[in-house]
Amino acid sequence: MGGLSEILDVARQALMSQQVGLDVTGHNISNANTLGYSRQSVDLTAATPLKYSFGFLGTGVEVSGISRIRDQMLDRQIQSTNASLGEAGARNTTLSQIESALNESSGAGLDSMLGKFFSSFQDLSLHPEDAGSRQVLLQQAEELTQTFQTTSAALTTTSANLVDDVNQKLDQVNELTKSISDLDGQITNGLAQGTEPSDLEDQRDQKIEELSKLMNVTVSRDSRGSTMVSVGGTVIASGGGAVALSASVSGGTLHITSQASGADVTVASGDIGGEVKMYNSTIPGYRTQLDQLASALITRVNTLHTAGYGLGTPPPTGNNFFTGTDAATIAVDPGIIADVNKIAASGDGSAGDNSVALAIAGVQSENIMNGGTASLAEAYSSLVSSVGADVSAANTDVQSQQAIYTQLDTQRSSVSGVSLDEEMTNTIKFQQAYDAAAKLVTTVNDMFITLIGMKES
Repeated sequence: MGGLSEILDVARQALMSQQVGLDVTGHNISNANTLGYSRQSVDLTAATPLKYSFGFLGTGVEVSGISRIRDQMLDRQIQSTNASLGEAGARNTTLSQIESALNESSGAGLDSMLGKFFSSFQDLSLHPEDAGSRQVLLQQAEELTQTFQTTSAALTTTSANLVDDVNQKLDQVNELTKSISDLDGQITNGLAQGTEPSDLEDQRDQKIEELSKLMNVTVSRDSRGSTMVSVGGTVIASGGGAVALSASVSGGTLHITSQASGADVTVASGDIGGEVKMYNSTIPGYRTQLDQLASALITRVNTLHTAGYGLGTPPPTGNNFFTGTDAATIAVDPGIIADVNKIAASGDGSAGDNSVALAIAGVQSENIMNGGTASLAEAYSSLVSSVGADVSAANTDVQSQQAIYTQLDTQRSSVSGVSLDEEMTNTIKFQQAYDAAAKLVTTVNDMFITLIGMKES
């Protein structure tokens, strides 16, 4: 049967194992507030017993490994929610900027400017030969065209800012994917050597979570413990290295491309995905509505105005009131600016006639938009309402996705987070086990002394 030396060996292994337990517990306590840290647990197993005539006799305890407590399913859910939250946030930020650019809350938006413009033509119809009324009309027309141009320019600026922001965020993406790839190589090397690089795995997972806020990622792991991160079917980070991404605008479309292959990469969500959608779809949709509004105004007013007569001998006629074709280019005709007498109020050139001024004032209520179903004001109101509804929906999405993320993060903390109460309990448990093992060593030592004393006597 086992002798005192075997008992001493059992005690030695117990001391070493409980010390490892205390080391792991101390590591957990030290990182209780470390972002992305996953609680670690020492895995203790009974050592292989020895067989004797009377049966098997245990040989103590062994440390079989140190486990990282992590729920991969929760990680995937958080990554998906992160991407949705990032997209909603990007939409909310951009849409809020567009809503501010429309400037309707201040009373200086297009709706107000259109009303003042048509009211000025109404006033002109009351005094068709009054120079003061014509000057006021010119001023209102210039303010209207300036508002169109300013609103269009704001959309252009917002789009340009989106491209800049996407490029900055792609720099972050490229840094993250390089870090993920570097960490992955260190992790697989460690696993191949039989060690468990838990802290490195935490760092890798934290980088992946940061990446998931920027774009929708898919994460897979192979049997070697290597992680492969892809977006839209394109691998961007793995043990084999990282693939850098870049942004470019072609044909009015913002593309995300792989610098390795030059192929487009589909980024469907995340901060970058949300901004790409805003650039490629949402803002062009708003711009189209704004340009249609300006184009309809230009065409209808010019049609009536060119057929009318201004003041003079002979009275001027055939003059456009507006130039340009859309919101960015609409302007008052230079001839009108140079001579307000060219503003047509009369339909036949006779003194006191106001038929053209009345007709243009009446354009305000004509259904010349949306296939003849809406007026200019109604079409613009629809645009403003659409932006407002989109802002509200994006804000709701942000709140909803944030609530989901918070719930999932709480669940993850309950699984992977460090509980100081639990770690203090473990500290006492390992300390008592260590003290007991030390007591066993003392007992064996006393037994050795007794045996030696018996032999000497």
